[in-house]
Amino acid sequence: MDSKVLKHFLKIVQLGSLTAAADDACLTVQALAAQIKKLEQHMGLRLLNRTNKGVSLTPEGQQMLPEITAMVRTAEQLQRKVDQLRQHAPTTLHIALNSTFSLDINHCIMNFMMDTLHGYRIVFSSSESPENLTKLASGDADMAVVIGCPAHCDDPMYLIDALKVPIVAAMAPGTLLAQAPLIKPVAECAYSRVFDRFVALHQPWVQGKAVYDSGSEQVSMSLMKSRGGVGMVSQAIADAHHLTVVPDFRDALDVYLVMKNPLLSEQDIAALNMLLSLPTASVPPALAWG
Repeated sequence: MDSKVLKHFLKIVQLGSLTAAADDACLTVQALAAQIKKLEQHMGLRLLNRTNKGVSLTPEGQQMLPEITAMVRTAEQLQRKVDQLRQHAPTTLHIALNSTFSLDINHCIMNFMMDTLHGYRIVFSSSESPENLTKLASGDADMAVVIGCPAHCDDPMYLIDALKVPIVAAMAPGTLLAQAPLIKPVAECAYSRVFDRFVALHQPWVQGKAVYDSGSEQVSMSLMKSRGGVGMVSQAIADAHHLTVVPDFRDALDVYLVMKNPLLSEQDIAALNMLLSLPTASVPPALAWG
């Protein structure tokens, strides 16, 4: 089964149009339609419905989509290995760590990656989740650690449950909650979802309050001190800075490893979680949004 044809099939599903997918693949519509017809004949299944409004998956196509996606990713991984052997040089992997976590945690992840992916030349970087997602989208990273479940991410995500981040609503000591303006994380920050849940829980108190936008936890800390605002911070930061925590509100965000190609297995992820759960790799205070 030709992996290129399977890749073309996925592009049709993504774009919802045979014409658009043909343009993307630099093929004629007739040539691409012939490929899909041959694929359907080979499987003995009809995978796509074609109408004047576009192309959609049949029920059989829906069931086959995860398998085809996995086959394409495996084929791409195999091609990377072939290219590596042909060049007699290790393939370079770019891994974006998360600056929310301490050097100890990131060193633990780095050592694990170097031991597990020893056949690759690994280049590490460290930044917050929005930038890490941008790196993945632009091809500047092959895998990245992100906080919170990204709203727009088509790459496989694997839960790192050893790094769950507790979140609280907090303010500078001496601030009166009734008079405090709101510090709102911008939409691309994972903490923005926590802020939305906080606002929903505290209606109608929050209505009509002044709102200050923040792009990082450090900015929120500054606004707490300069404007007397209430904002979302990690529990660790609240404890470290002796902030006043708003009672009756607690939240937490999951941490994920996002991979463009499945270079790590489920067993590898389980081993990483176990390693991060050891006392020597306990989660330190968070330093940023993630």
